[in-house]
Amino acid sequence: MVFNKMSIKNRLKQVMETKDMNIKKFSETTGIPYRTLQNYLSGERKIGTEALDKIYTQLSIDLNWLLTGKENINKAVSKELMIEWLTQWLENADEKNHIWLEIQMKRCFPEFEQWEKLKHQKMCN
Repeated sequence: MVFNKMSIKNRLKQVMETKDMNIKKFSETTGIPYRTLQNYLSGERKIGTEALDKIYTQLSIDLNWLLTGKENINKAVSKELMIEWLTQWLENADEKNHIWLEIQMKRCFPEFEQWEKLKHQKMCN
């Protein structure tokens, strides 16, 4: 991504827009008080490390991008989402690719087997 001269408050607004959230939903999701968030968005208050941690933890937003504009907003993907995507690919793969992909998933994601068992249990109930 080309260096973005947009301010942090504008990048926060972009996150809200991308995630289809209003201020109230963003506040509830991140645990950042509504009024504090309003102050960040208006530029009246600088964003602190606690709020940054909440944004990263709850929304998987790349903090380097948020602070500098130098990274991609959607860079971080949760392991759970990655496993879900790979599982969908696994379900549609032919036999040869299915075996290879399953081996790779077990190697890269130790929690894959446990996740598969939970998924199977949910399907049986």
